[in-house]
Amino acid sequence: MARLYLLLISLRARFRIRYASLYMVSKNRLGPPNIETEGFGSTSGKSSLTGVARIHHSSHHRTFWALWLDTQDPPRGPVARIVSVVSNGCISDPRVLREAQWLFDAGHEVTIHAFDRLENLPLESNYNGIKIIRHRVGFTPYGGTWSTWRGLQRFRKSVINSVNEIDLLHCHDADTLSLAKKIKTKRVLFDMHDLHHTWVMMKNPKSFFRNIVSNRMKTRMLRQTVLADSIITSSSFFCDWLSDKGIKSYPIENRIDTQETIPKPPQFTIGYFGKIREEAAFELLFEAIKTLDKNDRPRVMIAGDGVSRQKVIEMIERFPELDIVIQDAFEHSDLPSMMREISVMFAMYPPQRGNIREGALPSKMFEAAAFGRPCIVNKGVPMGTICETESLGRSVSWGDMVELADAILDLKDVNVELQSDAKREKERFLQIIDELKI
Repeated sequence: MARLYLLLISLRARFRIRYASLYMVSKNRLGPPNIETEGFGSTSGKSSLTGVARIHHSSHHRTFWALWLDTQDPPRGPVARIVSVVSNGCISDPRVLREAQWLFDAGHEVTIHAFDRLENLPLESNYNGIKIIRHRVGFTPYGGTWSTWRGLQRFRKSVINSVNEIDLLHCHDADTLSLAKKIKTKRVLFDMHDLHHTWVMMKNPKSFFRNIVSNRMKTRMLRQTVLADSIITSSSFFCDWLSDKGIKSYPIENRIDTQETIPKPPQFTIGYFGKIREEAAFELLFEAIKTLDKNDRPRVMIAGDGVSRQKVIEMIERFPELDIVIQDAFEHSDLPSMMREISVMFAMYPPQRGNIREGALPSKMFEAAAFGRPCIVNKGVPMGTICETESLGRSVSWGDMVELADAILDLKDVNVELQSDAKREKERFLQIIDELKI
C-alpha cells in the first residue's frame, strides 16, 4: 500500500487533498492525532512538501497510513525582476521610493538605478529591502545645460551596461524612456512625473534657443511613448494633456499614507521641503513676510538642494530682519521629524513654468496634509483647484504679497485632513501592474 502512495506522489497528482489524514481522522471520529512524517513532509501547516504520514491515536491505540498532500503553496521567490530608473540621486524622491515599495511588498524583486549627478551620495544603499544603485559618470549639474545633456547620456549608457534581462523596466520621467530600446525587458512602464520638456525653460522662459530645445524634447517624448506598454502620470491633468495628443494614461497622484496629526511647533514656522530650482518664489515669500508686523512674522525653514540653492542662500543675506534657516538635502525618512518643526507648508512656483499651468501637483502639498499641515499654493492653476476643493490650505495669486501675507496668518493655527491618501493610489498602481502580466 505504501508503494501505491509513493507512486502517486511521484506522479505529483493534480488534485489536492489538504491533510488527507485529518479527513480520515474525522471520518473515523477519532480525537486529535499525533502525526509523524516518513521523511517527506512537515506538520507545521506551512510546508509544501508531499509525503507519507503515519497517524497514531494513543487513546484508541490505532495506527494507519495516509497520503500527505499539502495544499499550501511553496514559498515563492520574487514574482518578477523589476528595474526602476530615475535621473536623480533618489535620496528624497518620494514617488520613486513609494512605488518601488509597493512593488517590493507585492513580492517582486526591485532595484532602483539612480544618477548621482554631484557625486556626493552612497554608491549603493538599501531602502526597506530595495537595492538602490547610484551611477557616477562625472560631475553633472542640474539645469538643462549642455553638460547636463552629456551627463544624462553617460548615465543611460551606464544603466544599459548594468542591467541584464528583466521583466519590467519602470522609466521615471522622459529622460529615461529611451532605455526601453536598449534594455531587454518583457514590459515597459513609463511614469511621467512631470512635463519634462518644460524644465529647460525654467532658467530663461523667453529664450528662443531654449524654446527650440523644449519643443524637440516634447516631440521626442511623445514619439517614444510607443515604447511603453502602459503610461502613468502624477496628475489627472497630465492625463488630459496626453489624451489631447491621442495617448492613453492613468493618474497615480503623489499622495502618502495619512499620518497622525502632530502638534504645531511652539514657534510659528513656514517651511519649504524639496528641490530649489528657482529664486522667484522665495523672494515673493520673504517680501510678503516683511509686510507683517514683527510679532506676527513666522520663522522660515527651507530644506533641499537644487540649481538655485546658492542663489537663495545669497538672497537670505538681503533679509537680515527675518529668521530664515536653510538646510541641505534630506531623506524621505526625515519627513516626520521635519514636519514637527513647521506650522504651514509653502509650495508656490513661477506660473511661467509650463508644468504648473498644465497640471503639476506638488508632493509637498499632500505630504503636509498627511501630517495635518496646511499648504499655500498657486491660484488659478490645477494645484490651486485641488488645494481649495479638498480644503488642504489656501491658493494665492502669484505676485500678490498682501494675499500671501494674509494666507500665512490665516493658516497659522489651522489643521487639515488628507481626504484621499496613498491607499487609493496604491490600488490603482497595482491594478496597472497586474494588467501588464509580468
